[in-house]
Amino acid sequence: MTKPADPLPARLRVLDSHTIGEPTRVVVDESLAASLDLGTGSVRARRDVLRARFDHVRRAIVADPRGVEAMVGVILVPPADVACDLGAIYFNRVGYLDMCGHATIGLAVTLGHLGRIGAGAFRVETPAGAVGVEWQGGSAASFQSVSPRRMYRGLAVTCADGVVVTGDVATSGLWFFITRDHGLPVEPGSIPQLRERAWAIRRALEAAGITGDSGETIDHIVLMGPAHDRGHDARNFVLCPDGAFDRSPCGTATSALVGCLHEDGLLAEGVIWRQESILGGLYEASIHRAGDVLVPSVRGQAWITAESTLHFAFDDPYRTGLG
Repeated sequence: MTKPADPLPARLRVLDSHTIGEPTRVVVDESLAASLDLGTGSVRARRDVLRARFDHVRRAIVADPRGVEAMVGVILVPPADVACDLGAIYFNRVGYLDMCGHATIGLAVTLGHLGRIGAGAFRVETPAGAVGVEWQGGSAASFQSVSPRRMYRGLAVTCADGVVVTGDVATSGLWFFITRDHGLPVEPGSIPQLRERAWAIRRALEAAGITGDSGETIDHIVLMGPAHDRGHDARNFVLCPDGAFDRSPCGTATSALVGCLHEDGLLAEGVIWRQESILGGLYEASIHRAGDVLVPSVRGQAWITAESTLHFAFDDPYRTGLG
């Protein structure tokens, strides 16, 4: 059989991890990035080339039958920003992400596991901008996301069933609608109802024409609730673009949240905000100023789950995934 004229190889080495339950798959086979003709622009520009010309590579890596629900893939590329040590392109089953907090933590732990970095700080060029990362050794890592911004405060949206929900539209690399008055308990037993409510909110935002400041879809919905554990500050349910819920507390959502809290006078610089996920996993977040720029920091844990070789047989009808 004739080999397809594309850069997807017959085999590809990956490392899988989970960040407090949320899966990441890092392509550690450097031959893939070398074979992709993405140009020499910024990581954002090269991500756009990947989407336009080689989207089947994304599907093959993280979609069925090789991926799992909620998985985010990472392809490493050389950075265009000379202040950065590496570049990262993030993607999931349905598309691409400008930034991903849990995957950045998973990436740091993966690189440490491989011996490609030592404990300490490094910088990653993402499509959202430069991100500071630190691997503390073992399972612990943290990142400093791009500066958070809030576009709407106390925005009311009306869902198709007539329920009115108010919340903030904010970003720290991804766009979020963050609400506390959704009327549901943020408990594992309520996940089906939380997912339904979050989808209704997303559809209401789309129907109302509410987008990010450059027309981005508000594709992450954050439903807040009280923390379970004493000493923690809140618990959340986060709907992701592919319809999965975030098993972690969502690193970029937490970055956007602490920006809103600081702007509202509810979180001082350097104070730790302890954010639980719907399943009870924990991120520790804070915010500080670097000159006039707000910088959110999020610390969490990730663990290696598999070192694998993905196979893409040329006669496999699902060689490039099912999605």
